[in-house]
Amino acid sequence: MEYYHSPDSIKDALSMAREFDGNFIYFAGGTDVQIYRKQKLEKNEHIIDLKSIHDLNSISIKDEVLSLGAMTPLDDIIKSKEILKFFPVLVEAAKSVATPVIRKTATIGGNLLVRNRCTFYNQSQEWRNGVGSCLRDVGDICQVTGGKNDCFSRNVSDTAAALIALNAEITLINSNGMTQKPIKDIYLPCGIKFHDLDNEIILTQIRVPFSPKKWWYKKLRMRKTLDFTSLTIAATIDNQDIARICLNGVSMTPILIEEPIETLTLESLIKQARKNCKTVDNDLMPLKYRREMINVYLEEFWNSIYI
Repeated sequence: MEYYHSPDSIKDALSMAREFDGNFIYFAGGTDVQIYRKQKLEKNEHIIDLKSIHDLNSISIKDEVLSLGAMTPLDDIIKSKEILKFFPVLVEAAKSVATPVIRKTATIGGNLLVRNRCTFYNQSQEWRNGVGSCLRDVGDICQVTGGKNDCFSRNVSDTAAALIALNAEITLINSNGMTQKPIKDIYLPCGIKFHDLDNEIILTQIRVPFSPKKWWYKKLRMRKTLDFTSLTIAATIDNQDIARICLNGVSMTPILIEEPIETLTLESLIKQARKNCKTVDNDLMPLKYRREMINVYLEEFWNSIYI
């Protein structure tokens, strides 16, 4: 049995969340949730749709600081001339997500909180039953590594990589009030519990504090549209010449490397990336190729700095 709810305020949404006591899911654009429900990976009975809360859909830039409502569709970000002027790396990331039709519905907040993916987990229930399921579902081992302790499903948010490279912050609200934290701090290095937000929390706003002096973005996937990332790298250099390079799609959580450009070398950058990315064979692209492409993309970024 499924029950659909459409609150018109954050207060009402939080009240419903408390009433349903964990047996609910927030619904933003719904492009990811719909797939999970079809595959019977999402089984909560109550759907709380946030699209009627108009305060969550806004774009404003003041003194080159971007404030973005979490329910803003990715397509609105792509079409914003102001975002393109000051934060082109975010536009590039949004353009790389899914397809034009999906981007009209998918939201920036939903993409930041997109669930981790794994070729052994994100399948139909019949397929999962056939192979014996896994730690993240009802099994007792990781089908990728054979281990019994860790799940290595991949964080696949393209906009997370861009926003972390931009040192963005998010605003979160629950019944205890409002908090703000860097986006990079919400993610956990765990394929099962991949962020530290409790079920009740609503992500309301994203704030980007600076326009970068330089930026670079690239995404690897099987097809140019539709497919989730096999490797995303977003990088920025600010006015103090601090480089922020974020890799995603190759580990349980986005991996950030932050260092003054004058002390950073290509060799150390690649070494840090390969060391921190827990890349395993849980993607359609071969593991060896994905690891090699980390080197290739980082070298491309490095060469772009001096153009």
